[in-house]
Amino acid sequence: MSLTKEQISELKKQLLDQIKKLPENQRKDAEKQIDNLSDETIEEMLKNQKESQVNIFREIVAGKIPSKKIDENSSAVAVLEIRPISKGHLIIIPKEKLENIDIIPENISILIDKISKNISEKLKAKEVKIIPESKLGEVIINLIPIYDKDLNLESERENSSSEDLDKIIEKLNKKEEITEVKKEEVKKEELKKFKRRIP
Repeated sequence: MSLTKEQISELKKQLLDQIKKLPENQRKDAEKQIDNLSDETIEEMLKNQKESQVNIFREIVAGKIPSKKIDENSSAVAVLEIRPISKGHLIIIPKEKLENIDIIPENISILIDKISKNISEKLKAKEVKIIPESKLGEVIINLIPIYDKDLNLESERENSSSEDLDKIIEKLNKKEEITEVKKEEVKKEELKKFKRRIP
């Protein structure tokens, strides 16, 4: 496996992001170490990480890791992000591993549209940002609800409790009773009008 200069640079950037919250003196030492890593060392680290790492996304799809599932179809599963950027942030995980970030299969797009609409209606989001991301060697799709300010993958994340996530699932799964009542009222009105026309 031979990485390009851009890939090496991106990996160094990711490592630097991971140490941002260290105390200043430790962070500066770590930054120097990362800057001084050779391309070969970074490739070796990545190789070791991939070999030792259970792919969390494959485990979620297989149901081996508990997750807060919102929806799924034959091509993908949608689960709430446990460290969300905003309330209702979720990820779509393709059931078949995707590696090309530029091509999202149609069946996955259908699921994205359905869930985005649900988030807008039930959580009252102004919009839902759809951001594909390459993570752990595969493509996942972030659905980030926007309420007041613009957000992206670099935005600050929150820690959500299991109870917080369950409340979101409850809201997203809640049936619209008001709409059903209105439909019944419309039918009754139509019947009344129809009866009046008969002499």
